[in-house]
Amino acid sequence: MTNPSVIQEIKDRLDIVTVISRYVPLKKSGSSYKGLCPFHQEKTPSFHVFPHTGTWKCFGCGAGGDIFTFIEKRENLPFPDVLRMLAKEAGVPLEPVRPEVQSARQRLLSIHEHAVSYFQHQLLATSEGARARDYLAQREITQETIEQFQLGYARDGWEHLLQHLLSKGFSQDEIIQAGLAIPRESGGAYDRFRHRLIIPIRDAQGRVIAFGGRILGPGEPKYLNSPQTPIFDKSRVIFGLDMAKRAIRAKDQVVLVEGYMDVISAHQRGFKNVVAAMGTSITPQQIHILSRYSSNFVFALDADAAGARATWRGVMLVQEVLAEKGVLSPTPHGFQRENRLTADVRIAIMPQDQDPDDVLRQDPEQWRSLIENAIPVVDYIIQQTAAQYDLTTATGKSQFVSAVLPTLNKIGDAIQRRHYLGRVAALARVREQDVEEALSQYQRAQRRRTSSPSRTISPPSAPTQEPPPEPPATIISGASEEPPLWTDTPDMEPIGPGEASTSPAPSPSSSRLLTIGPEEHLLAMILLDFQQTLPWLDQELAELQMLPLYDEDFTNALNRAVFEALQDYLFDEIDVTFEAYLEQLDPYIQDHYHWLMAYAQQFLKEKPKYIKEHHLQRDVITGLLRLRLERIKAFLQELEISLAQDTNSENLQYLGQLITQRRELERAQLRYSQTAQWIKNQRSYAIFP
Repeated sequence: MTNPSVIQEIKDRLDIVTVISRYVPLKKSGSSYKGLCPFHQEKTPSFHVFPHTGTWKCFGCGAGGDIFTFIEKRENLPFPDVLRMLAKEAGVPLEPVRPEVQSARQRLLSIHEHAVSYFQHQLLATSEGARARDYLAQREITQETIEQFQLGYARDGWEHLLQHLLSKGFSQDEIIQAGLAIPRESGGAYDRFRHRLIIPIRDAQGRVIAFGGRILGPGEPKYLNSPQTPIFDKSRVIFGLDMAKRAIRAKDQVVLVEGYMDVISAHQRGFKNVVAAMGTSITPQQIHILSRYSSNFVFALDADAAGARATWRGVMLVQEVLAEKGVLSPTPHGFQRENRLTADVRIAIMPQDQDPDDVLRQDPEQWRSLIENAIPVVDYIIQQTAAQYDLTTATGKSQFVSAVLPTLNKIGDAIQRRHYLGRVAALARVREQDVEEALSQYQRAQRRRTSSPSRTISPPSAPTQEPPPEPPATIISGASEEPPLWTDTPDMEPIGPGEASTSPAPSPSSSRLLTIGPEEHLLAMILLDFQQTLPWLDQELAELQMLPLYDEDFTNALNRAVFEALQDYLFDEIDVTFEAYLEQLDPYIQDHYHWLMAYAQQFLKEKPKYIKEHHLQRDVITGLLRLRLERIKAFLQELEISLAQDTNSENLQYLGQLITQRRELERAQLRYSQTAQWIKNQRSYAIFP
């Protein structure tokens, strides 16, 4: 069980300035330090680190948090991995896993490590691998790239890999569960991959979790992938992301291609921000993951009909998913949150009869030009939509205009919207004011629907040869170009999904005292009834002209981890309970969730009418406003100290912004003043005596 005091002990032992300085050059500014923000492009430093509070804040993009949230965001690692890394750095012991006990997840990862080594040996050191080596030579893949991507070869036989893995101590059931063997109806099993070029598929941390196999002779399918397993969900995996994520952040752009070889070819030629979706089309989960690295997307898919369809599905899905962040717009009844496309999405159209790999091999500079000159998504959608209708007829014109209204509505910039209104009107050969009136009618219909009481939350949708020599014990290469700052050690392995923790579930009778702070209280009250509370809170904040609840509202790493799990649960529209969903996550998150719920249940026992009298919703909104106000006041104090020693226009500008935000929060609090006093008297809770 992870005690919250362990989090604090890690913070106390590590100097946040030293850790962040490994990523960001910092310069002392008064009592704080500042530098260029690593999370958005800027020329004037707006990123501040406050050593005496152990926090950081960027006044340019709004990101902030503690040492945990910085590493999570910078390395894009889940909280449990960051906890282990920082604990090791600080010398704070975590609950160890006994050496003789390996989780089921770790066993599956280990099977894949052995399989990678075996496949790569077959490619590089056997005569049977010559066919695969010839194929790679024809595709102009270098030895360095082969080792970097850990490419391999599966022999043309039924049980070669199976027998190898059995000799390493893995059971047949484990090999089948890993997706590397298929059970026979008569008993036994056989290799899934046979006579194929093998392409390892890695997660964002660079661990091999699956394989893709390209056939080297006649037969179908051309590409064969590992099936769904406990460690591989193709809807959430992005090929090449482990090697591309740093380049994506550096360029603030992600380029999406269709196939494995497109990614490999691009990386070999220096275009490191290129990735591919797993499957026939990109999924909402994959877009959600990529948006953590950049909001600038370029689709560079094949020029054939299938590629065009995949491009269309992808750009429409990006619009749907990344417009959920929304903006506030005035209405006769106050402010409503409307969807706006927060991403810059562009389309790089490949030359006829060429795919990205063809372009990259023939002329890398042409590829560079295609990406740099990719057309904006709105132009692409209007162009493709216009081609679907007969614009010489009244019906065709009406259908065309109606089809592009959702896209026009997502254009936040007024000048850009005016430009595209004119473009649509010109294509349909109608008056611009007619298109504008149609858009206004569409917007009114949208507002009526979103303001309905039944509104629910929208989650962010060869001939036989002599037996070859034994493969090496370790993988030849394949190290990520950007390993994490710290590495895991065997004594700090996470417990896998489904494996029981050695710690009992917490309960109100536990001997450990848990003191609930304002952040924990807020999150606990939300978790009590999040299906009702979050939509209400979202609407209430919109009427107050404020941002919806988001992960930056939680500075405590454990609180943020639980809230992010809740966001993912809602976003993926999981059809099991939240508790069941949590069982698939690391025990650190489960542990903290159970403590929060234990507190919430104890709180309700003391105040059984709490929900019936609607105190819950008012408590949540008041608690959130108070947290934001206290945070603004703390940043104001820090900036005032900095200004006393380092007066500059940027700090004065940030000071003015914070003062404005403070006034807005204070005005919002007046709306709940009666509840605010009631909540204030309830705040000092220390339960589980």
